[in-house]
Amino acid sequence: MGNLNEDLKRLLSDVAEVMRLAYEKGLINVLGGNASVRWGNGFWITPSQVPKYRLRAEDFIYVDLNEGPKPGNESKEPSIEWRMHREVYAALSDVNAILHTHNPYTIALYSMGLSVKPTEFVEAFPFRGCVSVVPKLPAGSLELANAVTEALVKCRVAVLLGHGVVVAANNIFKALDLAESLENMARIELLRNMMKRF
Repeated sequence: MGNLNEDLKRLLSDVAEVMRLAYEKGLINVLGGNASVRWGNGFWITPSQVPKYRLRAEDFIYVDLNEGPKPGNESKEPSIEWRMHREVYAALSDVNAILHTHNPYTIALYSMGLSVKPTEFVEAFPFRGCVSVVPKLPAGSLELANAVTEALVKCRVAVLLGHGVVVAANNIFKALDLAESLENMARIELLRNMMKRF
């Protein structure tokens, strides 16, 4: 991949830190989830099949918006969802970071046909009452990439049914904040529904 300049290394280290935090918060498992940051005419994305709690800046893979993944890190492949990240960046010029997590409470809530009610929660202010929902589609497919992009054009947070959450933001820490806030709201909503049974 060559030498990274200091600004890029710092940026990718932030993404690695966010993935470690997402793992510690239970938003992803060891190999699950992915994240990226915009850079030049493309983006840097997390690799596939590398433990997300111990990523290094050197592990990331560059994807050109026009040409796709660029060679340079021969031992690693980009996340299977790189097409999704590419389509989102191409469509949304204000997005500089994308985070895809596997929020367990959020997945459970939406699989029951329920949803969060952002207007009822103080910490949901950044959502502006808006969470998109994407139907079940094959992971890594262009079909999923297009559906997620369409969803994120409407709302910067999308729930992928039976799959997880995708957040598009202006920086990677903001993306993590939104993913965690959604998970907290989903947990509360599930508890509410459980209490109704007693």
